[in-house]
Amino acid sequence: MPKKLGFIPILLLIPVAIASFVSIAVITISSSQNITPKIVTSSPLPTLGPSPSPNPTPTPTPTPDPSPTPAPSPKPSPATSQPTSTNTSVKSYGNFSVLAFDLASTTVVTDTANDNDCSGDCPTKPLATYVAENGGRAGMNGTYFCPQDYASCASKVNSFDFAVWNNRQKKWINSSTLFWNGRGMFVFRSGSAQFFPDQSKVGAPSDITGGIVNYPSLLAGGQAVLDEGSLSDNLKITKGTRSGIGMGGGKLFLVVATSANMRDMVNIFQSLGATDALNLDGGGSVALYSGGYRVGPGRSLPNAIIIK
Repeated sequence: MPKKLGFIPILLLIPVAIASFVSIAVITISSSQNITPKIVTSSPLPTLGPSPSPNPTPTPTPTPDPSPTPAPSPKPSPATSQPTSTNTSVKSYGNFSVLAFDLASTTVVTDTANDNDCSGDCPTKPLATYVAENGGRAGMNGTYFCPQDYASCASKVNSFDFAVWNNRQKKWINSSTLFWNGRGMFVFRSGSAQFFPDQSKVGAPSDITGGIVNYPSLLAGGQAVLDEGSLSDNLKITKGTRSGIGMGGGKLFLVVATSANMRDMVNIFQSLGATDALNLDGGGSVALYSGGYRVGPGRSLPNAIIIK
């Protein structure tokens, strides 16, 4: 007679049956789901334009006080030939601008705003006016003078203590100073120029188109003649805006240098091939003109050099 199954074996079968049912359900669910794979295709990113920079807030500019409109000056005569113009630098001698002219085809004249000697409140003119009135094509400032913005010049505004040939009047202005020592002199005739490092030995030539005296002399006969022992620190050491005139190799040179002292001016003229050179005025009086201002205009001037 077979044994009757007890209650305990039946209990053991129940977990097995449940586990089997769960497995079937899981398999059925898993197999019944449709999983669609998602394919990601790399697409090129849109090209981004430059991001706009924020506009700075404009700073208001004060409106200058209106200035009276100057009377128009006569226009300079058109140049018959153009000078060689260079903006350059030579080692550590300072930056400079130079106008170079063929001396044989050039006439240099000098002019003064005053027709007679003047010791104070002397007349002046812009450099462009000197050029125009003399039928020139280029020009440069002349000698040192006493500007009105210097307190020490209050009693002798725009006067100058150097001899300058007034070609309109055919005479020397300040001729009594021609015999002072320690000054150089350039004299000009049509197509030629002469330089004298010591004007006191020259006298007062009158068969000329131009003549100007200033200091210090820089070069003479191909040699440096600068006497640094006689110079103030302002000329010997201080780097500033300078101007000068020189000649050599058949050329005439008008030079304006920035950040230069007198030794630098010697070096600049030597680098150009000049054999003779004279320093002229500096600072705020410097002006260089050729078809317009190349440097300046700077102050209104009591005298000037004009190239025809």
